[in-house]
Amino acid sequence: MAKKVTINKAYVEAYVAEHGYPEAEVFTDKKDLQKFYKHLSDEQLADWIELEGLEYTPNDSQPINRMRMAMAVLYSRFPKAPSAKKQSKYAQYTNEDLMNLAIKHSIEFEMTDDDRILRMRAIMALRVAGIIEAK
Repeated sequence: MAKKVTINKAYVEAYVAEHGYPEAEVFTDKKDLQKFYKHLSDEQLADWIELEGLEYTPNDSQPINRMRMAMAVLYSRFPKAPSAKKQSKYAQYTNEDLMNLAIKHSIEFEMTDDDRILRMRAIMALRVAGIIEAK
């Protein structure tokens, strides 16, 4: 918002009556947007969602439905940063590396056709034998 105003129910009602729902650039602070839509009714939030062409997953629970509508508006203005995927402790080992280590150190484990399960079994056997460390 250009100038600091107190965002209360009267302000929100007056703003919506005069300007309609705020454009994306109106709020530069996420908290101000949250304070704004807090004072809107469920019907107004639904109307805003429809006008903006936003999507959300409706729910039978009114509070959950309201929260989802509010989050749709919030994320349209302030997108969530993608979360960094946590790297596996053993990402530096390929399956081939693990098999070669097991063969080199004569480590036995049950074989399977599923590569993911085979990888897990190899890692567990190599850890128990002390060949690789749990980080």
